[in-house]
Amino acid sequence: MFKTLMKNFILTIGAFVLCLSASAQSIRPEWDVRFQTAVINDEFDISNCILAPSGTLAAFNFSPYAGIGFGDGHSVKMGVNVQKDFGTEGDKPRAEFAAWYQYNSKNGFTLAAGIFPFALIKGRYSTLIFSDASSFNDVHCDGVLLRWERERSNYEVALDWSGKLGATRREEFYVVSAGEGWVTPWLALCWEGCFHHYACSEAVLGVVDDHILHPYLQFEFSSLLPMDRFEISLGGVAGYQMDRRTDVRKLPLGTDVVVDLSKWGFGVRNQFYYGQNQMPFFHEKDAAGQEFGKNLYFRSSWWQIRRDNVAEGLYNRLDAYWTKSFGDYVNLGVHAVFHFDHLGLLGSQQILQASVNLEALPFWKKK
Repeated sequence: MFKTLMKNFILTIGAFVLCLSASAQSIRPEWDVRFQTAVINDEFDISNCILAPSGTLAAFNFSPYAGIGFGDGHSVKMGVNVQKDFGTEGDKPRAEFAAWYQYNSKNGFTLAAGIFPFALIKGRYSTLIFSDASSFNDVHCDGVLLRWERERSNYEVALDWSGKLGATRREEFYVVSAGEGWVTPWLALCWEGCFHHYACSEAVLGVVDDHILHPYLQFEFSSLLPMDRFEISLGGVAGYQMDRRTDVRKLPLGTDVVVDLSKWGFGVRNQFYYGQNQMPFFHEKDAAGQEFGKNLYFRSSWWQIRRDNVAEGLYNRLDAYWTKSFGDYVNLGVHAVFHFDHLGLLGSQQILQASVNLEALPFWKKK
């Protein structure tokens, strides 16, 4: 089945490109090939996996796209993402098709609609919004993206319709937004947030609202010091959680401080949070008696903060990392991550990431 789909896809794209070569000059072929691989090793036994289980994600995503550009900044593209876990010889890879319309204006406005690569969503999103694993696994967005990029600011909002109502499939969608506006060369007003609607299936009734907003002040002092990055951010975290079936409503609040320093590709990032559980329904059960867990929350499980029924607590994530770019196309990253709470070390992660993006390469060499 998979081989047939891939063969039909390649033949369609080939015929599509051949037709374009004979078309008018106002219509031009466009292409984009993306590859990313990640190894995320979670070692949380030291805390008895109380907030997150140990495990390893090791896989790659390969995403070729092709289409036509027309007019001034308009394009229509289609393609497929192929994902394969390491060590699963004989298992078929997972394939997901995409097709979308995209508009890029000269003044920095971007519109995308359809099923498009998540790579088009460029805002800063922490693990409050997407966990490390969900950032890798969720390759396509099914919906709409609006983004504005200016010299001193950028803003975006995106809708992802991630679940259509079915016999066992829940109706589900979420809206994410991020932005930053630089007031001075060293101070920006920023935010990240998510509005998440997790509704019922035909078999299981119930709706849960899962919303979170993280506004923060971003200070950037690298221009004043001999550093590639010297960022400090101060923010607040406000959540709104409601299980409409049981009429239980929670408003978890907290505050965080992030320090990120780097030089020559080597860096240290520390995020300290003090406040309430931002995943209060994680271990609650739906109408079928199943825990909501990661079916409801795609943020990192560490944002449960603590499991001893104390109203609030602290969470600290420390990243030591090295990143390297090779030209405009290849990026590597190695991270050693340590998680702490009020009792000490909760566990650690080792993360290896590599990505290749050939979007910037021309379709053919100009003579």
